[in-house]
Amino acid sequence: MSEFATLHPYDPAFVTAYVAAVRGEVAPADLVPPAPAWAEQEIARARRGYARALERQKDEAAVNAISLGLARMLSVTQPVFFVPDMGFTQIEARFDRGLGMLLRPPSRLFLDAGMETRVARTMPIRLDSSGGSMGGAFLPPSLTGQFRELIEARMERLARRMAEAEMDGPAYIGQLLDVAAYVADSGLGLYEATDVFVPGVLESQPPGIRLLQPDRKRLPKDLRLRLEEAARPPREPGLFARLLGRGRVAPTKEEAPWDEPRVWRGVNDVTPPPERPSTDPASPEEGHPR
Repeated sequence: MSEFATLHPYDPAFVTAYVAAVRGEVAPADLVPPAPAWAEQEIARARRGYARALERQKDEAAVNAISLGLARMLSVTQPVFFVPDMGFTQIEARFDRGLGMLLRPPSRLFLDAGMETRVARTMPIRLDSSGGSMGGAFLPPSLTGQFRELIEARMERLARRMAEAEMDGPAYIGQLLDVAAYVADSGLGLYEATDVFVPGVLESQPPGIRLLQPDRKRLPKDLRLRLEEAARPPREPGLFARLLGRGRVAPTKEEAPWDEPRVWRGVNDVTPPPERPSTDPASPEEGHPR
C-alpha cells in the first residue's frame, strides 16, 4: 500500500462542478480562479482519462486520472491532511474494521455529481496498492460526525495498535481528530487519495496547498499524555517482583479480553470486540431457562 496517503475535505457542490468541468460543461478556470492555467492543465489530464473511460470498459488507469484530479483540485480549495500509510483504506484494513461501515465507494460520489454510470462504476472501491496515483473511498457530510465519534471512542485502542505497528500513534490520532473535527464542524465530506503529489518536489504540488502533517505537539497536554500512555508497551514485572510472586503473568491471546493492553495481538489483528452479554434479566441468554 502506498504510504503517501492524504485526506481531503470536500463540498459536494465543488465535486459537481468538477465533474461538469471534466465533461466540458464548465470552464476549468471557474473552479480555481487564482490559478486558471494550472486548472486548465489538471482538467485536461482528467478529460483525457474521461475520454478513454468512455471508449473502453474497465480502464482503471483512465478513471484513476479522474479521481486523482478531484483530489488535486480539492488541494487548492481546502487544507490537505497528510496521513502517511493511514488513509481510510489502510485504517480499515489494519486497525479498525468498524470504519468500513461509514465508508462509501468513490463511484457513488461521482455518480451523485453527474458522472456517467459506466465510467463511475469502473472506479475501485478503495485505494489500490498497485493502482498508483488515485482517489479512493469517501465519507459523505452526513457521516463525518459519526467518524469523529468513532475516533474519539477508540483512540486509545487505535494508538496502542499503531504503536505495535511501529507508528507514532499519538501523532496520527491527533491528525485524525483534527480532520474529523474540521469536517464535522464545517459540514463537509472527506475523501481519501494517494500520491497526489511527490513529497519534496515543489513543482508537483498544487498552488497554494495547505499541507497539515501529524504532530503530537498540537494535542492538548492531557490528551497527549493519555495517548502516549496508551501507546506505551506494557511493563514486564522486575526480577524482585517475580521472585516474590507479585509479578502478574500476562494472559494469552485466547484467554485475554479484547481490550487487554498486556497482550500482543500482532500488527494486522483487526478482530472486532465480542458482543458483551446482556445484563437485562428479562432477556433470554444462553444457559438460562426461557
